[in-house]
Amino acid sequence: MTRGDTYGTPLKYDPDFCGPQKHRSCTDILCLLLFVVFLAVWAGIASFAFKNGDPKRLLLPVDTYGHRCGETDLADRQDLFFFDLTACLHPEAFWSGCKTPQVCVSSCPQDLWVADVYFPGNAPFNLTDVQTHLLCVNQDVARGVTNSQALKDAIDKGACARWYVPSMSFYYRCIPNMNLNLTLLVDEYKDKYNFIQMPFTVDVLNKSAQALKTLDEFNQVAQDVVNDLSATWRYLVMFSVAALVVSLLYIVLLRFLAGVVVWLSILALISLFATGAFFSYKNFEFLKEHPTGRIVPDNNNLEGKVTQLFNKAEFWLFLLVVCAILLFLIVLIIVFLRSRIHIATALIKEGSKAVSSTVTTLFFPIIPWALQLAVLLWSVGIFLFLYSTGTNAYRIEGMDGNCTCTGIYQGIGNNATCTVEEFNMYCHQTGGDHFCYTAGCTIYALNSTNLVLYLNLYNLFGFFWGVWFVSGLAQMILAGVFATWYWTFHKRHVPFFTLTRAIVRTMWYHMGTVAFGSLLIAICSFIRAMIEYVERKLKRFDNPISKAMICCCKCFFWCLQKFLCFINRNAYIMCAIHGKNFCVSAKDAFQLLMRNLIRVVFVDKVTDFLFFLGKLLVTAVLVVASYWVFARPVRLLDDSGRDVVLVYPWVPMAIVGVMTYIIASIFFSVYSVAVDTLFLCFLEDCERNDGSVEKPYFMSKQLMKILGKKNKKI
Repeated sequence: MTRGDTYGTPLKYDPDFCGPQKHRSCTDILCLLLFVVFLAVWAGIASFAFKNGDPKRLLLPVDTYGHRCGETDLADRQDLFFFDLTACLHPEAFWSGCKTPQVCVSSCPQDLWVADVYFPGNAPFNLTDVQTHLLCVNQDVARGVTNSQALKDAIDKGACARWYVPSMSFYYRCIPNMNLNLTLLVDEYKDKYNFIQMPFTVDVLNKSAQALKTLDEFNQVAQDVVNDLSATWRYLVMFSVAALVVSLLYIVLLRFLAGVVVWLSILALISLFATGAFFSYKNFEFLKEHPTGRIVPDNNNLEGKVTQLFNKAEFWLFLLVVCAILLFLIVLIIVFLRSRIHIATALIKEGSKAVSSTVTTLFFPIIPWALQLAVLLWSVGIFLFLYSTGTNAYRIEGMDGNCTCTGIYQGIGNNATCTVEEFNMYCHQTGGDHFCYTAGCTIYALNSTNLVLYLNLYNLFGFFWGVWFVSGLAQMILAGVFATWYWTFHKRHVPFFTLTRAIVRTMWYHMGTVAFGSLLIAICSFIRAMIEYVERKLKRFDNPISKAMICCCKCFFWCLQKFLCFINRNAYIMCAIHGKNFCVSAKDAFQLLMRNLIRVVFVDKVTDFLFFLGKLLVTAVLVVASYWVFARPVRLLDDSGRDVVLVYPWVPMAIVGVMTYIIASIFFSVYSVAVDTLFLCFLEDCERNDGSVEKPYFMSKQLMKILGKKNKKI
C-alpha cells in the first residue's frame, strides 16, 4: 500500500482551477449562528456585570473593624490610615496584612506628629493642641478622649496613633509624602525635643526613619525611571520606526540571501554544539582528575547552588552527551536532507517575494492584534465587574490577648468567620468595656454566588474563543492573499486589491469556518486553564499519583492544542483556496501534508527556526544601537534641548528590546503564513501539474530547478 493510498488519492489536474475559487458558498453556517448566539449571551452577561458590579470596591480598603472605606456611613472617608506603617514593610504583610490598627479618614495627615512631643515627662499639656491630630481606631474611643491622661492611655493601649508623618493618598492608602525629605524632618523633631532620653521613642523614630528611607528610595527610583522615560520618549518612537524599517530590510535580504542565511545559521549551530561538547569534555576531564580542585563552600542562595552545580563532573558529562547528540542529529540532517534544505530556502525566498509584492499585508496584522487586545480588555472588564458583585466575607484578625470575647465568640481565634455586629457585641478590650483596639472582624474577600462563578467561566471561555477567532480570521485572509499570488502564472498580473478581496471573501463566506476552528482550540485552551486551576487547588494534597496525573493531563492537552493549531492553520489555507467547509478542508490539508510528510516536517522546522533567528537578530541589532544612544556618553537632549544623563539607561534599552521583538513578530507572523500557504500550494502544484504545455507548473524557476522540473515551451 502506497502513502497515496493511505492518505487519499493525489490531486488530479483540473483545467478550471486557477487559484482561489471565485464562485463559492457560505461554509459552516450553523457554527457561525452558534458564535453569534454566544456573543449575544456574552453581551447580556456584560450588561448584568456593568449594572450590578463596581470594581471600585476592589480598590477601597478595609479598616480594623471590617468597614470598607468610602461605603455606606463611611462615604466621606475613603482613605485608610495605618498607625505604624513600618508593620507593612514586613514580608508577612504580603499575605497576612499589616499588623497594625487601621482607620478610615477623610484626608491623610499633612504634618508630622509624635505623641511623646506632647507628653515630655510631666510637662503641662493642652489637649486642644493635638485634638486636630487625634486618630483612633473607633469614634467611641475618640469621643472618650477628654483629657491628656485619657489620650495617653488610649495611645499606650494602641487605640490611637502614636505618630504619623505628612502623607498622600495612593490608591486610597495613606503613604508618606515623598515630595518631602521625611528622614531629615524626623531627625529635626528628634533633635528639637531631645528624644535621646526616651529609648522607646527613639526606637520608634528609628524604625520610622528607616521605613521612610526605604520608601523614599523606591520613590526616587520610580522618579528617576519616569524622568528617564520622559527624556527619551522621542528616541523610543524613533527606535520603533527603526524596528519597522529593519524588519522590512531583513525580509528584503531574505529574498536574495535566504540560502546564505540558512546555511550560516546551520553552521553557527554546528559550531555552537561542537564548542559546547569540547568545553564540557575538558571540564569533565579536569573534575574527574581533580575531584577536590574546585571545592566551593555550601551556600543556600541561588548563586551558590549554581556554582556547586558547575563544579560537578556529572553535570558536564550530561551536557557533553546532550551537545554530542544534537551535533550528531544536525550532521545527519545535512547529509541526508540536503535537498529539503534547498526546498525550504526556495520557499522562504518565494514567501519574501509574495510579501514584497503585497506590502499592505505587512501592516494588516496590526488590525487583528488590536482586536485581540480589545477582547482581552473586554474580558478583564467583565471579570472585574462580575467579581465585584459578590458579598463581603469576614474573618477575625488581630487577636493577640488584648481582646477578650464572651458568649458565642468565647475562645474564638484568628481566621474564624464572624459578623461585625456580633464581634462588637461579644468582644471587648481586656480589662475594659471599650471595643477591641487591635482586633476586629475584617473583610478579607468577596464571596461570589455560584451564578457569578458560572458567568465568570463563560467569560473565560469567551476570551479564548474570541482571541482564537480573531487569529484564525487573520490567517485565512492572509492565506487568500498569498494563494492568489502563487496561482497567478505571471506574478506581475496579481490583482492590486488582493488583500481587500481576501477580506471581503473571508468575511462574507467563511466566518463560520473560522468560528468552527477557533471553537476547537478554545475548548482545548479552556480545559488547560481548568487543569491549571485544579493543580493549584491540589497543592496542599500533593502526592506522587496526583502529580503524575496532572502532569500527564497537562502534557496531553498541550500537545493536542499544538496539533489543533497546526490543523486549523492548514484548514484555513485550504478553505481560502477551495472554499470548502472546515472538516473537508482539514481532511484535504492533512492528507496532502501526510503524502509529503518528510518535506512537511523539515521545511516547517527550518522556516520556524529562521523566523525565530530573524526576530532575535533584528531585536539584537536595535538593542545594541540603543546601548550606544542611552548608555554611552552621547549627547542626549530632552524636550527643552538640554543635555540629559540617564540614571537607568537599561530601562529604555529594555523597552526598545520588547517593542522591537513585538514589531518583528507582527512582521514575521505574516511571513510565516505566507510560507505555509505557498508550501501547500507548492505540494498541490506538484500533484496537479506535470510541466507540460497543458499542465504547466506555477512554482518559480528556482523551485523547479531544485526539483529537477521544468515547464515545456510551446
